[in-house]
Amino acid sequence: MINKLFFTNMSKKKRLMGLAFLLVIIIGFTFLFYFNTINIKRVIKFANSEYIIDSVSLKKPVVYIGVISRYPPNIIYRGYQPILDYLTSKTNYRFELKLSDDYNQAVSKLINKEVVAAFLGSYVYTLAHKEYNVIPILKPLNENFEPFSRSVLITNSTSDIYSINDIKRKKIALPSKESFSSNWLLKSELKKHHLEESDLSEIKNFPHHQSVIHNVANKYYDVGVTREYLVKKITDGTIRVLLYSDPFPTSPIVVAADYPRQIVDEIKKYLLEINKNNPKRELITKNWDYEFIYGFVEATDRDYNIIRKIDK
Repeated sequence: MINKLFFTNMSKKKRLMGLAFLLVIIIGFTFLFYFNTINIKRVIKFANSEYIIDSVSLKKPVVYIGVISRYPPNIIYRGYQPILDYLTSKTNYRFELKLSDDYNQAVSKLINKEVVAAFLGSYVYTLAHKEYNVIPILKPLNENFEPFSRSVLITNSTSDIYSINDIKRKKIALPSKESFSSNWLLKSELKKHHLEESDLSEIKNFPHHQSVIHNVANKYYDVGVTREYLVKKITDGTIRVLLYSDPFPTSPIVVAADYPRQIVDEIKKYLLEINKNNPKRELITKNWDYEFIYGFVEATDRDYNIIRKIDK
């Protein structure tokens, strides 16, 4: 009887001790939960991320960067906004895109201080410099880490057109009238090959380079002109290149003559860090537009003298 009572009491003690231990654990987890969720001063770091989410970042002054919609707005935003997010993470400013429909609108926003800087095409830059004295600050690098690009004359891979001499009485798709690609063909290559615009059955300018490629790939137009790097991304064999331009300087980032030096200096500083010597370049630029993933070098006005020769 005594032994049975002894073991019964021992069993009750163990149960009480177990319950007490469980209660301590519950209280401890509850305290930690409330400490971590209610402590608003705590900074949260996400795994595998170099970015820190912090409400203070929302108080950064907004800086707008302009861009001409050479591509559809969704493509522009997807490829350009990550560049601005990178600048936001590095500087005391929050950078956002401000799109423009055409050359005049983009340059007007720059001159009127609606944007601090703008992405402009090479040909458009020469016009803006002549009229408003805008200044190039940076130009992107190609896959060879050189600041050059090329335009291309393309056709559908199944067409019977094999050179520029075969485009008489054909329909041609071009990007905007202010693009280097359009002016290269109409003002330079046609003359070289003793052709006139009147030799073509139709000349159509489209607002976006992707529209040119789409119309040629689907045989709505016989030939088209676009940027080489865009054609390189086409892997389904629908496009054939007929002619390449000579290399010309890549499209610059530009500022007004009286630009805000502190902001622009920070833009230059951190974009110039993106180059072949940066071991994190591929990681940083993986979501950037392909035109910019190899980084930047400084640009000067004289770099674009070769573009000006087209108008002479």
